[in-house]
Amino acid sequence: MFIFSYWFSRLVAADPGRKRLKTASKATISVITAVVIMLIVLKAAGSSQITAAILAGVIGLMGILVVNDETTNAKKVTTGLVALSSAVSLGIGSFLSRYGQAENIFLVLLVFLSFYLQKFGIRYFSLSMVAFMSFYFASILHVTFSQLPWLLAGIVVGACCAFIYNFVIFKDRPANVLRSSMKSFHIQVNLVLDLIIELIQKKQIEPAQIKQYNRNIKKLAEYARVASEELGNTDPHDIWPGVTAEQMRLYVFDTVMLLQTYSPAIRKLSELKAFNHFDIQQLLLKLVESIREAEVLNENPTHSLTDAAQHLQELRQKLSELEPQDKRYKDWLYLIRRIETISNHVIDEAYELQQQAIVKQEKQPQKEAEEKEGEEDNDEEKGLKPSTKKSIQAVITAVATLIFGSFLSPSHQYWALLAGYLVLLGTETIGSTFVKAVQRSVGTLLGAAVGFVVASFVSPGILEITLLFICVFMAFYFFPITYSFMSFWITMMLAFMYDMLLGGISESLLLARVLDTVVGVGIGLAVSALVFPKRTRDKITDTSVEYVAALKEFVHTYLHRFTKQYALANLADKGMELEKKLKQLHVDSDPIIKGFVGRSRLQQFLTVFTAINYYAKHLVASSTRNEAFYKEAEFHGVVKEVEEKVASNFTQLEKALRGERGTYVYTLEDVRQKIEQSLDYFDTSVQSRNLQHLQLLHNIYYVWKINQSVVHLAKELGAEEISSED
Repeated sequence: MFIFSYWFSRLVAADPGRKRLKTASKATISVITAVVIMLIVLKAAGSSQITAAILAGVIGLMGILVVNDETTNAKKVTTGLVALSSAVSLGIGSFLSRYGQAENIFLVLLVFLSFYLQKFGIRYFSLSMVAFMSFYFASILHVTFSQLPWLLAGIVVGACCAFIYNFVIFKDRPANVLRSSMKSFHIQVNLVLDLIIELIQKKQIEPAQIKQYNRNIKKLAEYARVASEELGNTDPHDIWPGVTAEQMRLYVFDTVMLLQTYSPAIRKLSELKAFNHFDIQQLLLKLVESIREAEVLNENPTHSLTDAAQHLQELRQKLSELEPQDKRYKDWLYLIRRIETISNHVIDEAYELQQQAIVKQEKQPQKEAEEKEGEEDNDEEKGLKPSTKKSIQAVITAVATLIFGSFLSPSHQYWALLAGYLVLLGTETIGSTFVKAVQRSVGTLLGAAVGFVVASFVSPGILEITLLFICVFMAFYFFPITYSFMSFWITMMLAFMYDMLLGGISESLLLARVLDTVVGVGIGLAVSALVFPKRTRDKITDTSVEYVAALKEFVHTYLHRFTKQYALANLADKGMELEKKLKQLHVDSDPIIKGFVGRSRLQQFLTVFTAINYYAKHLVASSTRNEAFYKEAEFHGVVKEVEEKVASNFTQLEKALRGERGTYVYTLEDVRQKIEQSLDYFDTSVQSRNLQHLQLLHNIYYVWKINQSVVHLAKELGAEEISSED
């Protein structure tokens, strides 16, 4: 029963904000509607031009998928321009079909524009993409000028369907997306808490349980990023009056931190037999269970948060009764205190959100410091810009695939071109192009095989049409997850289309489809590797430098508030940005990690970066995140010295990552030792100063950990380690 409940919850939470479901549903219904309407119109007019209905479906699909402007009004304008772009491209295609290689030249031009115009904005790319696909459609079906009126009608029908489903029936409702994203987040939180309860109850934790826990933690971090992104699009006050975006982000961040802290702590507690202490085990169980039962954003909440606060207080009291010097407790007492501290943050944030949702306070103007996003980069890139390089790669690929395609399958010479075009789309490095090429080849091969088998058992009719639309839905539902799945379902869809349009499907046709795909992606990969190649390691270096620069700003903001009163520090937002950059670093490293050459050293580097990110999260979870200003001038000098030396280490690491020589880093061990040894426990006349001193030691503990990791990375890259006094 637990297993069924677990997987049902996973299924419900699997699509945060239901974005994939909404996009796939819109695309599928838009295609179905456009095709059906056009078929009805054609039948009423006595026309047999089935291609017009197919084109209506294509435009209905692309009007949903390629329109990605930032605002709703901009999306509406682009949808109208999509129809115009398709009509113009189709008209030119039908005209040039009489002039031999002229249509090939125009097709290559469209390939160039679809890559080159990306630098001017997403709209230009969308229009170029639609123009390319429309011309491609006209070319493979050999559209004549006499067919143009019905095809233009199909374009209008498809664009109207896309507009209606995008902006009327399935119009954007950011509030619903945020609510659904938070629901998915809470479901995943509860799944992890269930696993934690199971770990606490177990006398011996199995490796399989730890792997399952870590997988769920990764999912939770992904859902947290989705919720954080939605908070940038939607004011939570519109859903939960009185709740601000900053409060919500901090709550999400603290919750993830809590659950990431639990795993190693509970595993260590289990190893140290801490759960043999029955009171500790029961108090932790009660605490976790009460947190799990809390319905934070429910207007009619239970008393679970109050219970959690009470259990937390009982845990504190029990900890105060245990003597730290006692050998039975000293090895694990600090772990319980770590759990107690972060649990306190989560309960406080959850209670504040709950009270705001109940009281429905008036919306208060936020006093956050607006940060300028997208700072201008003054460093002009020498030589050709990336968009120009990519467009040149695309042109060379297009020409080569047209030549090879005409020899491989003269009747379908553009299949190889489309494969080469798509494999270059959205890839920056040789490694990412290789991964996409493999995914497309494997997906096409499997899709062709399965599609051929299924089509041979299904007669053209309602069932095959239904399967075709199911393929459309599945392709775009799984597209954000894996490109292989999309290629698989798209190829199956094409198998059904060929079966209906050609009155049957042959092994040679599908074999030609697979062969053209392999040739197309192979040419695209070769061009990526030979023409303006960008090595995967170079991209990893760029992303690593960006992460270190963001980390430098993050630590500066954290330390700055200790010496500047009223210094604003929105660390939760900055922490989420670090999380995104770390994820991008893992994505960029994926081609090497999946390979065999040099992955061991890269994995070590990624482990250190992941550890740094973990320590940075602990800075966000600092127990003195509000009142952190130190009045003592001595503390100002200490913090300033630490800040300057750590900032220097970040700068030196950036240089080392770029391959510069002569870099150096400060260990800061002498500074740390000086701070720790200057505390006088026994002088009661400076008790308040000692308290501030203890707070300082607590607040900068993870700064030491971050610095140690930075020093380790820099030394691995050839930097010299020096004392802070040098």
